[in-house]
Amino acid sequence: MSDVPMPPDVLAQILSWLPVTSLLRFRSVSKTLRTLIDSDYVIKLHLNHSVETNSNTNLIFGGDRSLCYLNLDSSTNVVNKIHNPLYFAIFETVILGCCNGVVCLCTTEPDNEIAFWNPVIRRFKKTRLAPAKCLEGFGRGICIKGFGYDHVHHDYKVVRLVQYCNVVKELVHSRIEVFSLRTEEWREIGDFPYHLCNRRYLNVFVNGGLHWLVNRRPDVKVDFMIAAFDLTTEEVGFVPQPDFVNEKVQVNLSILGGCLCMVCNYPKNNVDVWVMKSYGVKDSWSKLISTADVKLVRELDILRPIVYSKSGHQVLLEKNFEGLYWYDLETKMVKRLKVAGMPRLFVSEMFTGSLVQTCAVRKNG
Repeated sequence: MSDVPMPPDVLAQILSWLPVTSLLRFRSVSKTLRTLIDSDYVIKLHLNHSVETNSNTNLIFGGDRSLCYLNLDSSTNVVNKIHNPLYFAIFETVILGCCNGVVCLCTTEPDNEIAFWNPVIRRFKKTRLAPAKCLEGFGRGICIKGFGYDHVHHDYKVVRLVQYCNVVKELVHSRIEVFSLRTEEWREIGDFPYHLCNRRYLNVFVNGGLHWLVNRRPDVKVDFMIAAFDLTTEEVGFVPQPDFVNEKVQVNLSILGGCLCMVCNYPKNNVDVWVMKSYGVKDSWSKLISTADVKLVRELDILRPIVYSKSGHQVLLEKNFEGLYWYDLETKMVKRLKVAGMPRLFVSEMFTGSLVQTCAVRKNG
């Protein structure tokens, strides 16, 4: 590396501390520097450093077809509009999830156009998924999609759960299907004999698996389980729950700081946020937040933890897909986050700014 006056390993460490926007500019300095920045070693080093230091953190907001994002490392609370790779699709765009800086976008059934997209480096790969299986005489059924990363096979996957019930709410068809970005093929994995408890927000990817709240019978509202579909083994397992008060409660799952979360909403009373600090260990569940603050509890439908602040002393919460609030873990105070240009209704996802590229990408001009 004659044009770079330092050892490659030392330079790689320095580069891993920089924002992605700076690295993109540095690629034009020299061919040698560009090769180093584009190397798998620097891409992985940079991503790991960002995750460990909670830096290069962004929120992406999805509504209909418009997309925008907020850089939480910036001192100005202003959203940046960004081109949607699926903007010209006929159907609405849905954010399936984010992993390693890659955002998965999908249009709704029956269109199923999908984009694996890094919004920071503006590269993506688009494809179209095969339509979900239809059963004649059973209406539309339920079709839930999720997104995650198989770290063993280095493969991004879309998981689709398709369910049909008869008139007495018995499952007549419930199958898990997986789309592999590496092979660009759908595969049917097997039966899934459980009813989904909460269909509004189900894309919870943590510890290599997608998680859903399920039960054996749809008319049983409190006797639920946490199912986990491992994207590497493609098998279903179950995660132990915390010991919470299971009366008049509305429950949803989320992710915070790489840990599985469970939010317990006791309507008009209080809301608790549990965090599983050691995945799969029941005793590691800890009640991170318990509040009756009126700003959160009033007219609460769904609450989702999004991300820790840089200091780790605050947690950003999304309420009812329309408001963001900082909760101070020390003072127990709640403060609304006001962001210029944020859509009135949205679904937000946290993603780490990275150099990660999906295979066979093309540039979004």
